[in-house]
Amino acid sequence: MHQYMDLIGIGLGPSNLSLAALCTHSTKLKSVFFEKKETFSWHPGMLLPDAKMQTSFVKDLVTCVDPTNPYSFLNYVVKQGHIYPFLASGQTTLSRLEFCRYMQWVAHQLPNTQFGAHIEDIEYKKPYFIVRHQGKCYKAKHLVVGTGITPYTPACAMPFLSKHCFHTNELALSQPNLRNKRVAIIGGGQSGADAFLSVYNRHFGKPKHIHWLSRRANIESLDEGCFTDEYYMPNYIEPFYHLNNAVKQREISHQKLTSDGITSDCLAQLYSQLYQDKYVLNTPKWWTITPHQTLVDMSINPQGYRLQLQHGLNQTISNIHADVVILCTGFNHLIPPCFEGLLGEFITDEQERITLNENYDAIWKKPSPNRVYFVNAGLHSHGIADPQLSLISWRSAKIINHIVGKPVFELLHTPSVIDWQLCSDTNGHKNQINSPNNSLDELTSFN
Repeated sequence: MHQYMDLIGIGLGPSNLSLAALCTHSTKLKSVFFEKKETFSWHPGMLLPDAKMQTSFVKDLVTCVDPTNPYSFLNYVVKQGHIYPFLASGQTTLSRLEFCRYMQWVAHQLPNTQFGAHIEDIEYKKPYFIVRHQGKCYKAKHLVVGTGITPYTPACAMPFLSKHCFHTNELALSQPNLRNKRVAIIGGGQSGADAFLSVYNRHFGKPKHIHWLSRRANIESLDEGCFTDEYYMPNYIEPFYHLNNAVKQREISHQKLTSDGITSDCLAQLYSQLYQDKYVLNTPKWWTITPHQTLVDMSINPQGYRLQLQHGLNQTISNIHADVVILCTGFNHLIPPCFEGLLGEFITDEQERITLNENYDAIWKKPSPNRVYFVNAGLHSHGIADPQLSLISWRSAKIINHIVGKPVFELLHTPSVIDWQLCSDTNGHKNQINSPNNSLDELTSFN
């Protein structure tokens, strides 16, 4: 027997969890979301004591498009019985641990989520997708695929992965004993700062020495100004989609630190502690922070791991030794294996990335009435906000509106403070911004 669904979701990270919550409360869509893990988890190895979110708690799974939804963060703290202490704390951003607990609370009370559900196969037989899971068979009009992530490890470090050389996504889970160890932390983003703070604050024992390395020009702060937030609003994302691809990549590169820098609060806490240690307590040197250093080679010898570094300015080569190496080197996106058999049915770009329509549905090679939506796969097409949490509720609402064919959610477009002039001329007519006859300088004005 087949079970018929309007929408089946593959994977339950924050993005699909947002979709599941909005579907349950605000639509009559028959939906089910499958997750192979037994319980909800969100980078459990990175839930360090000092790690905080980069976005406001209002940008939760539902609030920005459906503020009366019972799966909001504010309802979570009410149900947990600590709304008043939360308000008294004055927090605008949460710890990663609390936000994860909120998402766990949502995930395990939704009626349309199934955990411990391994998808064996997905087949397309027009006009349905057939999803097989543990002897059960579902038919769905549409799919939404959550692209997961997998840790990125530099090639030179791959042979040495072990309990003494590991990606930061394992740090909180492995609870390494760093007492009297030389620790090298590779990577200058937020995860590198979180790892440094945790090690510096002796959460894993007092190390002998910490060496924090980054190939960036400095320990760079998150660009979190109010004007920067305009990049993370629908009025910017929607016209951005229609820009020439070369322009998109240029602008995404320019905007990197709006998502990949270190929060000001974290840097202020860190700098204050380092100042106290170095200039007030006059502690003998036990930590080093060196930017402009790229890890180019790694080996092991009687002195421990040998890390060969190249300086970004003068290209000089230097070496350091460490007993433990923590790789804060980011992640790559991953298409779920159960979907790989269908990838050939969709258009991809020169880098083999799925090509997405404006509503986040993949473009078929042959027209089809059924849609496959991809979440967290549109950085190259929809801009810098796509892999972030800031607009997940808006994206979920946009996908639901597209499926239903009418505005279940009123995604009103309030005029921006900034006039981006991306897609319309002074008469309100759309410019032909993708025309090959337009030069890059003519395509857009961001000033």
